[in-house]
Amino acid sequence: MDMKRIEKIWLLTILIDIVIQAPLIAYDPGDIQYKLSLTDSTLIFYGSFRTVSRPDCLLEIFFNYNHIKALASEGMEVQLVDQGTDWSLIRYKFRRFIFFENTSEWHRKLDRENQVLDIKLVSSVNNQTAMPGMISSSGWFKVREQGDEIIVEYHQSCQLTKTLITELFLKILRNEAIQFMQKLMEYTNTNCIDIPAR
Repeated sequence: MDMKRIEKIWLLTILIDIVIQAPLIAYDPGDIQYKLSLTDSTLIFYGSFRTVSRPDCLLEIFFNYNHIKALASEGMEVQLVDQGTDWSLIRYKFRRFIFFENTSEWHRKLDRENQVLDIKLVSSVNNQTAMPGMISSSGWFKVREQGDEIIVEYHQSCQLTKTLITELFLKILRNEAIQFMQKLMEYTNTNCIDIPAR
């Protein structure tokens, strides 16, 4: 079987996978506020939710490797490459569509005083050239206090190379960002419950 035929079969497999998964992941949780901008090669996502969780606990969840690993999506391996007192380098290995694998490294820097964790893509490598590659990506988590409530904010921008399936892939990333916010809200509400003093 020649390479062009293999690539066509591979792309068809991906498109079928996307069509099958779309109804399962395209939901809009009521407790999550989000807005996004989607172009032919760029996704900018902003999401937030309200919580009564403690800010110090929230920052620990954003930064601590064990929490990062627990929040990773299915099919994703997470490895701590290096770390300091307020920064870490995390490697993600992501598999999708049977054939596709991406390995990326992210620098994470915690600013406790301003209650922000900044994230920046350091490197990204695909094992298939037909899949869109990440040109750049950066984002942040922020804890903002508003009266008695705490607002958790998440921002991510991602620019991909243009391929035949870049637009579809960006839509998957959008849905996964919404799912991640839902998972983060549930996880923080479970692990950062404020116990009233007796």
